[in-house]
Amino acid sequence: MSEEHTPENAIFCCFGCMSSVGALTGVAMLEAYKKLDKERYGLFCTSAIAAGVPKHRKTTEKAKRIIVIDGCYNKCTKKILEKDGFKIDKYLNLLLDLKIPKIGPFKPFDYSKEDLERAVNEIIKLCEEK
Repeated sequence: MSEEHTPENAIFCCFGCMSSVGALTGVAMLEAYKKLDKERYGLFCTSAIAAGVPKHRKTTEKAKRIIVIDGCYNKCTKKILEKDGFKIDKYLNLLLDLKIPKIGPFKPFDYSKEDLERAVNEIIKLCEEK
């Protein structure tokens, strides 16, 4: 994969470590990404979009689809992208869609192995469904 290549699927995820589902979202996304086709899927930077980094905006605009994984009812990643004018094509929220409990504040590791496995599987399923 060359540096110029932009995957057709831009994946953005929450990695808010103030609660269990925020940390779980990031960890699950990294685990799921290991199993996804790197030519087709790329992990993109939510913080750079929020900070208005032009290069990251241009790269995101090149993607055909935007996939967002959030951890809780705050929907931070989704809101950041929508605020910047991006259309979300696929969305998953661990708390709202999978009913994984939010534990915190300051309890980033309070999620079960079963919740991690379930989140990883659901992320892969969401990404790969047509």
